[in-house]
Amino acid sequence: MKSMFRVPTLLAAPLAFAQQATQAQVDRLLEVMRAQETVDTMLPQVQASQQQMVAQLTAGQQMSEADRAKLDAVIAKSNERIAETLSWETLEPLYRDIYARTFTGEDMDAMIEFYGSPAGQKLLDKMPQLMQNTMTAVQQLIVPMLQQLEQDLREQAAAE
Repeated sequence: MKSMFRVPTLLAAPLAFAQQATQAQVDRLLEVMRAQETVDTMLPQVQASQQQMVAQLTAGQQMSEADRAKLDAVIAKSNERIAETLSWETLEPLYRDIYARTFTGEDMDAMIEFYGSPAGQKLLDKMPQLMQNTMTAVQQLIVPMLQQLEQDLREQAAAE
């Protein structure tokens, strides 16, 4: 009976001895991953995606100048919130904490080596394009769903 309890303890032993990542490792990883640069390039893409989504949702609709001005004000306020939320100053502490809690020192060293390599840097170079392509693809799924929701709400309002 005792041997049953030793097996899980032995399997867990490597986890218990895993070296926690140091702040220096986290700093180096964020540096070689160009985390701040990635965050900074993400903001205009998110804002452009929002603009595109609003344009698609309002396509073909007649809007007065007053309604257009109100919509533009809402978009501007939303862009301010997005800029504040997605700023490096806001995200850096989150990144540091998440990486330090998620990865061991050994993991960090391996990722530093990879992202510091030409292959890792090439991946980082392509990441904004990958993110934009992903956002565009997801948007193509979401816009028709939102249009259907809008139609359903109109039909429900008309029925009432």
